[in-house]
Amino acid sequence: MQKKSRAARINFPRIPHASHILHRSSNVSCLYFLLVVFLSAIVSGPSIHAATRDSASSVFATSIIGKQVELNGSPMPAGATLFPGDVVRLGENSTASLQFGNSSVLAAPLTELVVESQSLKLRNGRVQVRVSGKEPFTVSGSFFHLNVASAEGTAGSAEIRLGGAHAEVSALAGMTELTPGGDASYRLQPGETATLDESTAQPAAGQGAQSPEAGQISRLIPQVQVDRGSQHIVAEVSSAVYWNDELRSGPSGRAHVTLKDGSQLNLGSDSNLRIVQHDAQAQQTSLDLLMGRVRGKITKLSRPNAKFEIHTPMGIAGLVGTDLSLLVTNDFTELMVFDGTVRFTTLNGQSVTVTAGNKIRISKAGTVDGPLPFAAPEAQTAQNLTDITGNTNSAPATAAVRSTVPMIITLTGAAVGVGIGVWQGTRPAVSVFVP
Repeated sequence: MQKKSRAARINFPRIPHASHILHRSSNVSCLYFLLVVFLSAIVSGPSIHAATRDSASSVFATSIIGKQVELNGSPMPAGATLFPGDVVRLGENSTASLQFGNSSVLAAPLTELVVESQSLKLRNGRVQVRVSGKEPFTVSGSFFHLNVASAEGTAGSAEIRLGGAHAEVSALAGMTELTPGGDASYRLQPGETATLDESTAQPAAGQGAQSPEAGQISRLIPQVQVDRGSQHIVAEVSSAVYWNDELRSGPSGRAHVTLKDGSQLNLGSDSNLRIVQHDAQAQQTSLDLLMGRVRGKITKLSRPNAKFEIHTPMGIAGLVGTDLSLLVTNDFTELMVFDGTVRFTTLNGQSVTVTAGNKIRISKAGTVDGPLPFAAPEAQTAQNLTDITGNTNSAPATAAVRSTVPMIITLTGAAVGVGIGVWQGTRPAVSVFVP
């Protein structure tokens, strides 16, 4: 009994009443007041996020360009934290860079997407994805999804465009695995582009549908090849070029292309240029320079919401009306501006404005060197390597057309059919002869 009574007298220290604590120090009182205000703001304050604040998240808006970027219907500031379920919408002339852990996403104007856990769902528009970590990054649409991942020490990178029932996926680096509506997956090598349509009744451009005309080849030095869907055609002077045409020049080949809005493009040797879109009336142009050199004298844009963009594996050059040179190698992209102004946006969302007489160089890692003035010999070299002088191909060569190509795959399912066309990036050397 004595032991029991002794044990009963052992008590834990009492916690002083809150009123005693508040009277001990005015500093402690202030801390309590700030704590109450902070907690009240969290509980009752408005939130523009769809998810609760206790959601695990490592998604941030690292960069915002323009004033028309919305998060769940409210303006989204740079540095905002995003949660699964949040909806991001971009208006005209606005871009946003989002960081998903070790993966970054650059969203172009007029894009709408939904943030998911270490992935995103693209509702409309265009995004570029760069993956530097070990984990793949997933982008999904209503009738496809793809994984972008690093491969053999090279960061993964891909560009995805989605408009209604039509989508395009371009593999830029690393590994890109595409799964359309069915169960089968397809591995795209860097330089390959896949087009998908929700219904096989609406074939992708280059797969039976007539693409709009973008311009024509006005001067030429062989060898230059035009890849048009399932055809590989030797280029001819005065021949038309269409949306989604891909121009590839050999070691000595060059081409001068006059677009329908009057813009002039000089494609250098060993280069690869794709005309994604050129709407002269609406002044909407998008080109892909995957490799090599192009010199462009671009007609000044005057219409509202007009755009002229040249996409590279290191970012996007946005033009208003200018004279420029772009060079893409395996290690860097170099931009020189001879007249006008160009805004270059890297894959990590950094935007650099380059004025006449200056150049920048963007490395594969995304670092930007410049802007800084270029020397006169550099400008002359850029001109010499794209000019078409001497013996041009004034007489059309006989076109060599292959009847068989890279893979064209049609998938059908119970609910939806998806057509896929894949343009090979690692093709044989360009030749004027039938292979």
